[in-house]
Amino acid sequence: MVKHWFHSYLLQHYSKNRSLVLDVGCAMRPYNDDYQCKYIGLDLPTRSYEGLKPDIFSDGSKLPFQDNIFDLLVSYAVIPYVKNVDKLLQEMHRVLKPKGIAVIIIMNLRGLALHPDTDFKNRYSSTRLNQKLEEHKFKSVIEKNIIAWFWSNYYNWTSVYAYAVVTPRK
Repeated sequence: MVKHWFHSYLLQHYSKNRSLVLDVGCAMRPYNDDYQCKYIGLDLPTRSYEGLKPDIFSDGSKLPFQDNIFDLLVSYAVIPYVKNVDKLLQEMHRVLKPKGIAVIIIMNLRGLALHPDTDFKNRYSSTRLNQKLEEHKFKSVIEKNIIAWFWSNYYNWTSVYAYAVVTPRK
């Protein structure tokens, strides 16, 4: 897998001065070296893994962690595949500390269109992703980082990715 420079930037930037990150849907942990804090990777037990494996297996409908434990939560290319996205977002909100940050990266509508035979459960534009996160008591903070704000908007309009950087409203 080729690492996207902007994804690495987001993970490095938002993991600085954090103590614990949860990577929901970590797969084989391709961005493992970008985190600058203690890392826990979570993914489905039904996948086959080569190399680094997840630390915890779960489908995300009930995250096996106490409330308000993570400083940072990351989800990369997971939301389109999740059957019950509302339950996943509720769980993400529950385990994220009140001043924690969630970095959500998905394939936007342009990216999903490149895979017409894939059964995506959720198809979100950048705007709709942020609306869905607001429904689950998250608020956007991406504008506080001008680099993240600029490049997330640029890539949303020119590539296959949509980004959200949010914090919980608790």
